[in-house]
Amino acid sequence: MTGCNLSQDEQAWLEGGIAEFNNSRYWHAHEDWEELWKSLKSRNVDLDYVLGIQGLIQTTALMFQYERMKKRGCLSMWTKLTEKLGTPDDVKFDNLWSIDIPRLLREVSVFIDDADSEEPKWNLQCSSVQIQNVNE
Repeated sequence: MTGCNLSQDEQAWLEGGIAEFNNSRYWHAHEDWEELWKSLKSRNVDLDYVLGIQGLIQTTALMFQYERMKKRGCLSMWTKLTEKLGTPDDVKFDNLWSIDIPRLLREVSVFIDDADSEEPKWNLQCSSVQIQNVNE
């Protein structure tokens, strides 16, 4: 898949969302990434990239739901985000604007394993999931 270059504003929203996500501020990450999503949609970029940022937004929602011990919310978000980003075994992006998507999906899948268990423990630390740059 060919790349989707980001404008200066779009890059700032991407980076702002990453910083917020990595500080477990999921609502704020969602807000930054929603601005990026709207901008990409308005530019009519390749739909895969529009869906990719939606998948990241849904990842923030999943983590938010896990913090609130909401099984149905976690499972719903996992279904939605994996439609857009893929699964740990079948990713749609090796990286998305240098974000290591396979790693992110592997780390988030542990939370789904807990939420989807017979008796979820809800004891995983959301802050352990950090968005990594593939170049780091």
